[in-house]
Amino acid sequence: MNTFQGTGTGRRIAVCLDDHGLHDGIDAATLELAAIGRLSAVSVMSEGPTWPASADALRAVRQARGGALDVGLHLNLTEPLGGEPGRPLGRLIAQALLGRLDRKALADTIARQIDRFEDGWGAAPDHIDGHQHVHQLPQVRELLLAEMQRRWGRAPAGARPWLRASASPGGRALPFRFKAAVISTLGADALRRQAGQGGWPVSGRLLGVHDFQADGRTLGSLLETWFTLARDGDLLMCHPGAAPRGASAPDPIAAARATELALWRSEALGELLERRCIHIEPMSRLLAR
Repeated sequence: MNTFQGTGTGRRIAVCLDDHGLHDGIDAATLELAAIGRLSAVSVMSEGPTWPASADALRAVRQARGGALDVGLHLNLTEPLGGEPGRPLGRLIAQALLGRLDRKALADTIARQIDRFEDGWGAAPDHIDGHQHVHQLPQVRELLLAEMQRRWGRAPAGARPWLRASASPGGRALPFRFKAAVISTLGADALRRQAGQGGWPVSGRLLGVHDFQADGRTLGSLLETWFTLARDGDLLMCHPGAAPRGASAPDPIAAARATELALWRSEALGELLERRCIHIEPMSRLLAR
């Protein structure tokens, strides 16, 4: 492991902002935090109302960062986007566990969202994950991996998109460990195993699970705990966002996004990273080492 400014041994993790494309307040937070190095990955809802209009600005900040920003697809199966009605997460999970999802419709949805991402970005995604972790569910993960194989199966190892594993570190010190364990149980190990069989790179453990109810002080405490638990190669998901400027559907976690944005842009966050010896890097680079 590398060392960097600060005391102790440095740990390299990826920090990924989810839901880019859902509204312009989230997109603005993406650009601000990526520009100051607080993010190393962005997950795009390609059927969101601000994609692909936000792609040029995102491309510019990535270029200014010397490419140190992974931009990938945030597969959506629950929000009503792209003309789809959406569906409750619980119903989707139940149908997936029972093997009752419409395979043809699901395969078409996966392909369409990848197409829309690539049309806006002009390249394949650096990674793929899922809104509410749907990418790891039975049926979904198999069809996603099949589509990835069809598109990029002949690409060299270093040019393949990586996948997010939603497996938590576990242990009594982990905040919201029950919720994190439920997310893990819904398919993280199976996704890692099946991806490995196909030669697809997978991120380390997932940090950042919480209930979107924390105030700034509590969220700061949660981040300090996650940074303490982090080890080289882990991924921390986050959901910062400003209030949307244009018309958009109601955002049920708008207040939580504002709290996260205030913390992630703060000097206190920089001091916390320094104190815990955390270095934010793109997962694609971590996996290549």
